[in-house]
Amino acid sequence: MAEGESGAGNNGSGASSKLKQKWRQLRRGAQDKSHWAAERLLDRRICIGITGLSGAGKSTLLTSLIYQLSHPQKAQLPGFGPALNGDLLGAELKPALDTDLPMFDYRECLQALLDQPPRWPQSTRELSAMELHIHLRSRRFGRNGRRTVVVELRDYPGEWLMDLPLLGMSYADWCRHQHHIIDGDARAGLAPELMSELAALSPSAAAEPGHLDSLWDKYRNFLLDCRTQRRLSYLQPGRALLDRENYGVLPLLDLRGQSNEALEALPEDSNYQYLARQYRRYVEDMVAPFVESHFRHLDRQLVLVDMIGTLYAGEQALDDMRLAFGHIADTFRYGGSNPLRKLWRPRIDRLVFAATKVDQVLAADHDALRQLLGSQLQQAFSGARHQGLPLFCEAISAVRCSNETLRDGRRLLVGHDLKGRYLGFENAEIFAQLPSEGKAWQHYNGAAPPQLRPPAGMAAGQCIPHIRVDALLNLLLGDKV
Repeated sequence: MAEGESGAGNNGSGASSKLKQKWRQLRRGAQDKSHWAAERLLDRRICIGITGLSGAGKSTLLTSLIYQLSHPQKAQLPGFGPALNGDLLGAELKPALDTDLPMFDYRECLQALLDQPPRWPQSTRELSAMELHIHLRSRRFGRNGRRTVVVELRDYPGEWLMDLPLLGMSYADWCRHQHHIIDGDARAGLAPELMSELAALSPSAAAEPGHLDSLWDKYRNFLLDCRTQRRLSYLQPGRALLDRENYGVLPLLDLRGQSNEALEALPEDSNYQYLARQYRRYVEDMVAPFVESHFRHLDRQLVLVDMIGTLYAGEQALDDMRLAFGHIADTFRYGGSNPLRKLWRPRIDRLVFAATKVDQVLAADHDALRQLLGSQLQQAFSGARHQGLPLFCEAISAVRCSNETLRDGRRLLVGHDLKGRYLGFENAEIFAQLPSEGKAWQHYNGAAPPQLRPPAGMAAGQCIPHIRVDALLNLLLGDKV
């Protein structure tokens, strides 16, 4: 009897300990949440989404940005007020409070840049989140103090951004929309056999999953060719460009000339009904949760674009990028955020686009490139539905890989290519306005600058050289710091 009582007492003690531990966890969580809410109300916390269209160098920019702010003694940020005034004390990278998303692998990406020979960080393929606690000297009432601004960075692949328009489209809408785009010149001739097979796929025929899976593999390859061979940007579904998982989206049908009523009346085992179910599953299981868990937090959004690569790919690639811009504009809620909305439903109050890799062209062309990006954004965002969205653009290089030199009276760029070979080159002049005639586009044909590797020497404690990252920081954070 006594032994049983002793066991019961031990069990009671163990249960009590677990309850106390659970209570401490809840209290700590509540304190974190209240601290988070106070920071937002006092404008000491801001959430910035960062993404990039294919090949824009998002991982590299994040690495450079974190490094510059964390090492103010090595950074070169004359265009960023706190650094210029000596008020930037440093920054700490911490896990994000209100999410279980993995952290951006800053150390691995930085190590890639510091390796001998240096290499570029791996591209982002998944969501990540982190907090950058920026420590600043405060000069209030003649006294030197210290304050901290928390910048929550949410990083996601640009390919996922291209999927967001699917939220407003049925499968039939999406098929018609995609056929309209595929019929354009930019995608013409890339996959003639696949297009013939899709044209022969009857919406009313009984679905054969094995055959549809085969077509879906071919459609993925078609999307990859659109990106690699034509440098196109507006590609759906975006996840198909990142891996080969079966997300439930299968190839589109040619539904032109068929009414929605007739399609909905088709048998459940028909190609149309089968593919429509797969499409809905993808939107509900992949796209919608991404929006709910990610976009509702954002105060500002940064979109990186490889404007130079797209420009040299030709007029059709640039038109496709502008189409992507227009759909990006439809994605974000925007407008002023009152104090309560900062807590419960933030809105995008600033949308920043940055053309990257400007170290591939001469400094004399940097301003023209920025103007060209601005003109593309103006065209894409000109609709009345986009009125009031604070829009900004910049041209940057997260890591400067080239230098300018004068040789035989010509100004050249010099650097190392991806194989480590030292070379000198010049770029075709960048025009601030696009050519008005088709023949004028020959100015850019075949003149794409070479891809460069990161500069050596950063491992020796030197700063990470960049172009206008300080100006980008001002656009993103200048009013907060």
